[in-house]
Amino acid sequence: MFDAWWVLIPITAILAGALKDWVKIRAQQRVLGASTKDLEQDVATLQKENNALNERLKNLEAIVVSQTWDVLHDKSLPPADRERQVATVAHREFAPEPGPTDAQRAAQLARRLGG
Repeated sequence: MFDAWWVLIPITAILAGALKDWVKIRAQQRVLGASTKDLEQDVATLQKENNALNERLKNLEAIVVSQTWDVLHDKSLPPADRERQVATVAHREFAPEPGPTDAQRAAQLARRLGG
């Protein structure tokens, strides 16, 4: 019975080393898991900021490209002509597009659903 003890000593040492490595790997996984969650949150925050900045950029591009901007910064026009052109261009740019109103679209939808 005591002849098998010499075999248990190396097996115990091997298992202890494997357990030590497993504990170390689990600790690293916990740290990496936490850092991954932090990175995912940072990416989500940056995506929101990027979308907001893209919207602002689109708005600024619309302002700069507009004809009103060109007329306002045309130094060759006298002030009275500039004001008249600004009013004309602004009226054209900011006039509502023709199309059905919300009430008209709701009435059309009600008619379709009603049969």
